Amino acid sequence: MSYTILDFEPDTALLNPHFDGYKLRLAESDDATTIYSLESVTAGPQKLPSGAQLSYDETYFRVHYNHLFIGPRDCTFIFIDSAGVAHMISVDKQGPLQTIVLFAIPQQESDSALTGYPGAYSLSESLILLFDGVENMYVVQQVSATREREQWSAIGVFCIGSGPIAAGSAESHTRRTMHSILGAALEHEAARKSIRLHACCQVDRPTETAAGQSGDRGVGACPSPALPGAAALRQKTPPPFCIKAMQVDLPQLVCDTDFQVTQPREPATLYPRIVHTLRSHAIPVYCENAVGDMYVLGVRDGVELDGTESASRPHSPSEASLPAVPPHIPDLYYWSQTPSDVTMCIELPASVSAQQVQCVLTRLAITLRFSEAPECEAKYGFNHAMLCDEIVAGESVWTIENGRLLTLYLQKSREGARWPTLFNKDDGVLETMDPNEFAAIRERLQQLTSDSLDLRRSAGVPALTLATETVDLDSDEIEQEGSSVVFSVRDWRTGVASASSVAGSPNWLCSSFSRPLSQRQESNGELPPVCLRFDIDGAMFGFNSNTGAMHAGTSTSTNVRAGASVCPQHYGTFAALSYIQASKREKRFMYVDPDMTVAVLAETQRRIYVYHQAVSASSNTAAQSVVDLGNAAVAGETEEVLGIQLSGRMLVVLREHSICTIDLDRC
Repeated sequence: MSYTILDFEPDTALLNPHFDGYKLRLAESDDATTIYSLESVTAGPQKLPSGAQLSYDETYFRVHYNHLFIGPRDCTFIFIDSAGVAHMISVDKQGPLQTIVLFAIPQQESDSALTGYPGAYSLSESLILLFDGVENMYVVQQVSATREREQWSAIGVFCIGSGPIAAGSAESHTRRTMHSILGAALEHEAARKSIRLHACCQVDRPTETAAGQSGDRGVGACPSPALPGAAALRQKTPPPFCIKAMQVDLPQLVCDTDFQVTQPREPATLYPRIVHTLRSHAIPVYCENAVGDMYVLGVRDGVELDGTESASRPHSPSEASLPAVPPHIPDLYYWSQTPSDVTMCIELPASVSAQQVQCVLTRLAITLRFSEAPECEAKYGFNHAMLCDEIVAGESVWTIENGRLLTLYLQKSREGARWPTLFNKDDGVLETMDPNEFAAIRERLQQLTSDSLDLRRSAGVPALTLATETVDLDSDEIEQEGSSVVFSVRDWRTGVASASSVAGSPNWLCSSFSRPLSQRQESNGELPPVCLRFDIDGAMFGFNSNTGAMHAGTSTSTNVRAGASVCPQHYGTFAALSYIQASKREKRFMYVDPDMTVAVLAETQRRIYVYHQAVSASSNTAAQSVVDLGNAAVAGETEEVLGIQLSGRMLVVLREHSICTIDLDRC
């Protein structure tokens, strides 16, 4: 398949190598923070049932789920309480908090072990989409409005679990256990209105039969990628995810300005249509509709288009002769890592010489071939297996000992980054190497390689001198974060990618705050920006509609189609943000302002860290504010932070029993 390269190369003119750190700025007044008590308890993190098994992505998604949603009008937000009632609040610096009950979401019992969280998605000033956390979506419309009050009512309901089976089979062992709503938007087509919705659900991976053939893969399933250990450890591999693009027509239901309904009525049953499905090994971190019939998707490891887009592509006729999936082999390899490198060991079934081994190490992948060794070739030969993260190919080596032990010594490109798996598709092989054996292998490698290949030298990251005690920069406490995310521009009708960053995927740092609905409607196709990790900084990239403006490069395909509908552009930097956020062990939320004024880190309890943008691009320091919410406790216990949003220069924080507003101009 051919596609245009999405280039996320940062603009060096927007980086400040002389930045020293953030200085603590004291609040200008004691009334920068205002706390409003809520009459109902906010729906927060759920206790998992005993025996529940979650992948890392599902756990991360649930822990960092933002329970505060953007409302349909400026300065309005929505939260859902523990009883399933959706409330809309209106915040204003000059007035009290106003609360409106939107709709009581009907609660239902789910036969799944796990359910998702409820959500609210504003479609227009008078239309909101509510999710019950299981499978039902309610279209809620404003039906009356006066100066004293306004009334909302559900005019339609549909089930996102309905329709044909998109992935997996209909049997119980592949049932969906949890839905995550990625985004929703109102689409105007002539006189018809419809909702475009992206949802993600988990589908168990089929088990392997005794003959080594896969079982019932279901409708639209994709072949497994040719990764080491994929067949041998299929049952250990976390189940993949199904990303569903759905469209729901709203015939004769929605009116924009005339409120004719005076009495509540039963919502009409709507029927969603599955436009296309994708398969992924992670929950997407970014999903936004672009101009026309395109959308931008950001997901770790990328996606596979069901039935039409292969997971890997041979690079030469000789490579095409290798099996798509290696046969069932137990204990295919074992591996371990340090902050600076990764060691992979393979015990070969037959003795081979170094001349028979062809090991090609590139920045992102490994190719391993064996000549005149059919047993080794059949069991351990693989092509262009994508690694979990980048390596320094020129400083990575391999050795063969006694003709049987093949060891690959890989230098990490990002020193300190922790690899959850060896390859970018989780094959279930954990770090099982005995520490004593690993130390012995490292000692032998040191004897076999020169000092020029020693991978323990410094990564060259400048030390930061931060003028505040609120940031602990003890190197032993820093955990480098940031996983590689593949962005792609896809056709809404088919799901086919026209552009992708797969050849140079950036490292994810955080999302930006959602803009108010009015600003999104006036943005002329501009998508929400993202903050990506570049060395120790946070680089802000926006997505602009600019046909043909992207760099046409070479992807995994030989042919590249020039031009695309969306172009990423580096437009600003939060200096040292990546370095600083790694020290925040208790952080739950992290967002940046699309207008580049502040970056916000919120802990699970108590503290909110606000990092202000530097006065100029050449400033050596910038201001930092710390807001402590610990004094506002209910029954002597500190409340958890359940969500945050930004409204102009006001930060809104949702907690279990209260809403807090923070005036950023005073702190």
